[in-house]
Amino acid sequence: MPPAKTETATMETTLAAIVAHPTRARCFSILAERTASPVEIAQEINKDVGHVGYHVRKLQELKLIELVDERPVRGAVEHFYRAIERPYVSEEEFAGQTVAEREVFTRYILQLLVADIARAMDEHTFDARENRAILRTPMLVDETGFQELADLHIEMYERTLDVQARAAARMTETEDGASINTVSATMFFETPERRRPNPKRS
Repeated sequence: MPPAKTETATMETTLAAIVAHPTRARCFSILAERTASPVEIAQEINKDVGHVGYHVRKLQELKLIELVDERPVRGAVEHFYRAIERPYVSEEEFAGQTVAEREVFTRYILQLLVADIARAMDEHTFDARENRAILRTPMLVDETGFQELADLHIEMYERTLDVQARAAARMTETEDGASINTVSATMFFETPERRRPNPKRS
């Protein structure tokens, strides 16, 4: 039991650390997509390199990113980092894993989502479009209902890839090739049963 609490506390601490500062969320988002140095990130987000370097070091301390290269630049050494990648897990592999092993992958995805959301909120793009979606639906289902939700989310993922492919085709056909940076996320999961207080005895 104590180890589980420790893992939960670690995940909560890590997620909170990512959103602790907008610059940190920006750095993590960039390093999740490509290798970059604090100098390059600072130029991209128009921030002081010392300020960016501080948040990159924090991400490294949290073991969210790793040093992947060093290059000499004008008498100094420029350090390049990238987010620590987690391997894609198929449904069959996922079924054969322990809960603790599954939580490693889940934690990684949640860290990316938290960084994406923090950046979008900070730059006011999350709610810029009236047709954006954010839904939360608590419910009670049986085993069949849970499997139906699983099938529904897989179908949504496959249709999302189809939308992406069609959009890519249209953008290559237009002159300006205008695009909208977008993150699509979907999830459902079992929640713990809520403890109900014992009725007071008279």
